[in-house]
Amino acid sequence: MTASAGWVAAAAAFGVAAIASAHIALVSALAPHLGLAGAAGVAALADLVLVVLLLLAARARRDPVAEEALALRRAMLTAAARSPVEDLLGVVRNSSPAPVIGAVVGEAVARWIERRG
Repeated sequence: MTASAGWVAAAAAFGVAAIASAHIALVSALAPHLGLAGAAGVAALADLVLVVLLLLAARARRDPVAEEALALRRAMLTAAARSPVEDLLGVVRNSSPAPVIGAVVGEAVARWIERRG
């Protein structure tokens, strides 16, 4: 354990002692008005409110930059796993023959017009 870790542990111990002292002072101050049980209940309720606020502050938030980076990483890994031949065959298999037929017919018509002119 390093020296700084020892100082942090000592600070944490004094922090716990300070919180305990604050609870005792709160209960002592409220006991004449609410009774011992009521004062302890108010202190516990205040602790629960602090717990909820701290949990709300600590919850995970949406990070659009991290989400975009993850999506880009997944896309790159998917692209790296495929071979270029599979991509070419996928384009040929999934494409409609209409553009190819249209290009062939268009070329034939263009040549026919050239010969006539």
